[in-house]
Amino acid sequence: MKAPVAIVGGGLVGSLLALSLRRRDYPVTLYEARPDPRVGAAAGGRSINLIVTERGIHALKRLELWDDVAAITVAVTGRMMHDLVGEQVFQPYGKDDSECNYSVSRGKLNNLLLTEAEAAGAEIRFDHRLLGFDAATGRLNFESGEVVAERVVGADGAASKVRAGLMGRSGAVEDIQMLGHGYKELEFPAAGDGKHAMDGRALHIWPRGEIMLMGLPNPDGSFTGTLYLPDEGTSSFAQLTDESAVSAFFKREFVDAVPLLPDLTREFFENPTGELGTVRCSPWHFEDRVALIGDAAHAVVPFFGQGMNCGFEDCTVLGELLDRHDDDWARVLPAYDAERKPNADAIAAMAIDNFVEMRERVGDPAFLLRKRIEHRLEQAFPSEYRSRYSMVVYSRIPYAVCQGAGQIQSRLLDAWTQEVDDADTLDLAAARRDVRYNLTPFLEHHGVSLDY
Repeated sequence: MKAPVAIVGGGLVGSLLALSLRRRDYPVTLYEARPDPRVGAAAGGRSINLIVTERGIHALKRLELWDDVAAITVAVTGRMMHDLVGEQVFQPYGKDDSECNYSVSRGKLNNLLLTEAEAAGAEIRFDHRLLGFDAATGRLNFESGEVVAERVVGADGAASKVRAGLMGRSGAVEDIQMLGHGYKELEFPAAGDGKHAMDGRALHIWPRGEIMLMGLPNPDGSFTGTLYLPDEGTSSFAQLTDESAVSAFFKREFVDAVPLLPDLTREFFENPTGELGTVRCSPWHFEDRVALIGDAAHAVVPFFGQGMNCGFEDCTVLGELLDRHDDDWARVLPAYDAERKPNADAIAAMAIDNFVEMRERVGDPAFLLRKRIEHRLEQAFPSEYRSRYSMVVYSRIPYAVCQGAGQIQSRLLDAWTQEVDDADTLDLAAARRDVRYNLTPFLEHHGVSLDY
């Protein structure tokens, strides 16, 4: 019989890992701080919608779950940018509509995964809030009592208590960087006919420098909106202290959104303000007995839509390594740590880059020219040039390779935008030579193909 595994954290990654390990015949106990979210009214106000992309889809397909998950998603094919007067511009994500992201409710997805893990035989203990963890002994100190576990995986999020126990050991390094921005959920209800009141194929973005509003569609015709503001300073959460200030702020910054947010002021003051930050730590494991996964190992800001997808890819890689090393955790965990840590650091950096892009650059003419050039190149020779965004979202190319390729692409785009002011006038033959001389050798060195 395989040694039992205790997973702390019954969120998306913890529940998917529980199912994955049960499929490998591991005895699994899943400890979750919350009550069972499938029972009673769902907690609201703090559930940024998620996008499922290729890495997450691959993980779900491995467990024969993608069809069930796809049924609760909405396909999103691009960004719809809203300017100060309400004018809109659509920016497609991929080379065509077949490349799309899938918007999904965090709560609905979590409930589905918990049910699947339970059906596969995982024991789930709700209302088990972890207070402390001793990596050397495997002691888990819950509010409800103490448990000693032979093997522990911490999937307990950015404020992980399992990580705290691991970081207390000699030589461990932890770096937590707060973004200085928070977020608040707001709901765009469905139109009177039950359909989406805005374009339902798009992620809607109102970029305003340090502030930003976003909306992702739901199957019921609503959008889950998320407001991002600095914690302090002008136009910050600290400044919006009464209804009149909130109303005036939205009318000034997001004029076309206001009619679509009928409960704006009530939701603004009732819904909690979430924090945003990046967690980097090392190591992610201790001997063959403790590992971190998902946000517990590598929390990232949500602006590349990869937090969940990266965590699901952790589960994929862990499963592949268990296959490769015949379930020998003494070999699996160091290999898992070595493979995932550089890629998690890469997506953390790219997520912050994308935050700057979405809030400041998406309406800039020079930025839009770069995007049009990239789109033209992807159409002209897709097996040789795909944007960094495409590689991250529509492939399983390692994040660190995507990051390196993106740096090369940025230099090429700098040169191309100095040559033309219209993407249609770019010399494609010359651009292709630039790609083959600069980008192609890098991709070949890393064994990467863009045929996806």
